[in-house]
Amino acid sequence: MDFKDTETQYAVLAESLPQLVWSARPDGSVDYANRRWREYTGRSSEQILGNGWQESIHPDDLAQTRDHWQRSLDAGQAYEWEHRIRNATGDHQWFLSRAIPIQDLTGKITRWFGTSTNIDEQKKADEAVRMLESQYRLALEAANLGTWQIDLNNNQITWDEESCALYHIPHNGLYSLSLDEALNIIHPEDREDVRTRIAAAAAPGSDGKYDNRYRAQLPDGSLRWFRSHGRALHVNDGGTRRAISLYGVISDITERHTLEEAQKLLTRELNHRVKNLFAIANGMVSMTARTAKDTKEMATALRGRLSALSRAHELVQPASATEPGSGTDVELSRLIEAVLEPYRQSGQNRIAIEGPSVAVGSNTTTSLALVLHELATNAAKYGCLSCAEGELTIHWTLREENVDLLWTESGGPPIAAPPSFEGFGTQLSQRSIAGQLGGTLEREWRPDGLRVHMVIPVNRLSA
Repeated sequence: MDFKDTETQYAVLAESLPQLVWSARPDGSVDYANRRWREYTGRSSEQILGNGWQESIHPDDLAQTRDHWQRSLDAGQAYEWEHRIRNATGDHQWFLSRAIPIQDLTGKITRWFGTSTNIDEQKKADEAVRMLESQYRLALEAANLGTWQIDLNNNQITWDEESCALYHIPHNGLYSLSLDEALNIIHPEDREDVRTRIAAAAAPGSDGKYDNRYRAQLPDGSLRWFRSHGRALHVNDGGTRRAISLYGVISDITERHTLEEAQKLLTRELNHRVKNLFAIANGMVSMTARTAKDTKEMATALRGRLSALSRAHELVQPASATEPGSGTDVELSRLIEAVLEPYRQSGQNRIAIEGPSVAVGSNTTTSLALVLHELATNAAKYGCLSCAEGELTIHWTLREENVDLLWTESGGPPIAAPPSFEGFGTQLSQRSIAGQLGGTLEREWRPDGLRVHMVIPVNRLSA
């Protein structure tokens, strides 16, 4: 086959291909462009040949295209470059252009053969994927979420950079470690539950869903709450369905968990308070009925006591119902008077309150009033204020920058033994004095009545 036949076959092949096919001389000037080149650009062969093809390259891509083409010519190496080429309607589309040098027997380059393949749809698809990945990453960052994936075949887990940041592990990019190493970060009490839930999600008959809350111990020793949820990927392996990986996201829910626990405590406290109010109201009705001369006197006295109870209740709102520091300071004696006013009987002096002037700060009024309210409620239900003969003395002194307060009940029903368990109100009082006020609270169950000893730092009480 002679050279002319080869040229003819090349021309036939070039004209039948869907790509833009072209050839160039050793100096890089184009000497042939197939029909597809001409149809796509809407330009004639004369306009394309030589360096005329450069007129169809996007202006933003032209300089780099020329430089890259020249480097291939100088080095005698294959050419490959992506750029945009203008079509007959004036729009630009992305193409991948490739060319290889043809050499004679001496190794001298005699010609270049090249193609330009339309990759516009692929570029758009790649750009769409990049956009989705960017939006996905932005959503993860906005929600402060990290991603993870467990290779169940190798028991390896991989965290992304955000997951590492949530666990306070300094690392850039992806971080892989064994599943056992990762589980060592989990709090010992939660570790087995995490294992169980992973196994349940990976089980052959499972829907693959994984959702869990657990505590993790960070490198600085602190404990944080996390929520991790995801899904297992199952495959059909020889007729058996099995999971090969588990993937999902993780978030730090410490603040939300704290709020949820506070909400639960608030709900229990409110339920407890409402029950106590009904019990107190019932006791007031009974006590007022025993001392009133007629129904009118009973109604007047009862109305006054219920109003006083309402005023005292305002001092013991649940802590989360008020803004810290939003109130004003109150004298300790006034606070105690307000709490105990509903339990005073007309014409009787069965409650004694005495002590020096002490300011109770707006941030601690609720905590102390809550404790006094619990003590008064129990006294009205079970102690000295539940009968006409009972007496209550509240006395405090200042000692070594502490308020030393004694709550002493007498004349009430005899106490055979301390209670066998601590109720919610008792636990709440202990938490308020020790946890919020930094003090101590001790109870002494004497046969003639309860005695409570509280020691509270002045600086905490006046905060």
